[in-house]
Amino acid sequence: MTGTAGSPSDAWAAFEARLAKALQGMEHATYLVVSLASEPRSVASAYVQFAQGGLLGFRAEAAGNQWLPQGHGLGTAQQEKLAELGWQRPGSAPEGRNWAREWEEPVPFAEVAAIAVQTLREVYGATTPDELAYRVGGFPAHSGPVPDPELGIPRDRPSPDEPAAAVVGTRTHPAPEPDEAVAALEAALSEFVSGADLVPDRDGDLPIRVGSALMFVRPVSGRPPLLQLFSPLVSGVDMTPALLDSLNDINRSILFGRVFWAEREVVVSMELTAVGISAKQIAFACVQLGNLADHLDDVLRGRFGGRTMFEVPKTLVN
Repeated sequence: MTGTAGSPSDAWAAFEARLAKALQGMEHATYLVVSLASEPRSVASAYVQFAQGGLLGFRAEAAGNQWLPQGHGLGTAQQEKLAELGWQRPGSAPEGRNWAREWEEPVPFAEVAAIAVQTLREVYGATTPDELAYRVGGFPAHSGPVPDPELGIPRDRPSPDEPAAAVVGTRTHPAPEPDEAVAALEAALSEFVSGADLVPDRDGDLPIRVGSALMFVRPVSGRPPLLQLFSPLVSGVDMTPALLDSLNDINRSILFGRVFWAEREVVVSMELTAVGISAKQIAFACVQLGNLADHLDDVLRGRFGGRTMFEVPKTLVN
């Protein structure tokens, strides 16, 4: 960027440098949201947000139309600009309501910051960094306080009379109690399994058979509350460099979930925030993870041995 001293271009260049440093310093399982400040606070505003997943990758999102105020949605030109900047269009998955990009290590933080600043300026219309605010927090896997980054913009702090809330983009929703998450889960699964009875196991997980795989679904309390889906793919396998290379290849190629080895077992897992989630979104996640598990268990057993849950022909979830 170029400009004379004290110009808007200089201000943006300085903010971009601070943002790159803040992104590089993000701890594992934390997030950072940079949004256009809005009044009143109950009105959602445009934003870019970042999540540090460590070995699972670094993810950035730009607000999609679902999270923008009515009458302020993205037009064709704005969406074309987002695509030009490399953002991938929102999909139909629960986590796919925003434009998104992901990077593996080593993350080019200066490039990520530059894309974010261009998005805030050229897509969402921010004229100076003074119009921005930020919010930070940690996911359930993070322990301890999340340090404030030195961005030179104010922190978006909820007012004292606002209820505790979970962040979804920059729109806030009162975090549902665990019973609400359970109710949404049961409503989704009753449709998903076509009326079959679901009986929790001794850990409280709901098992669902998908072909030769067995998928489990559980609500996880906390703020935000989560829904976790997981399936043991093969058991009785040792950790070897070849197995880890194969799991890395799978994680690079799949769009939903992740696979990992633990205690001589390979597992595929996915977590979803339960804030504002619908039965249809949960059912979609079950379809994705169930079919993925039913495919991967046979592939991994064929290459590395071990045992799958069931020895049956493939049955895809519809």
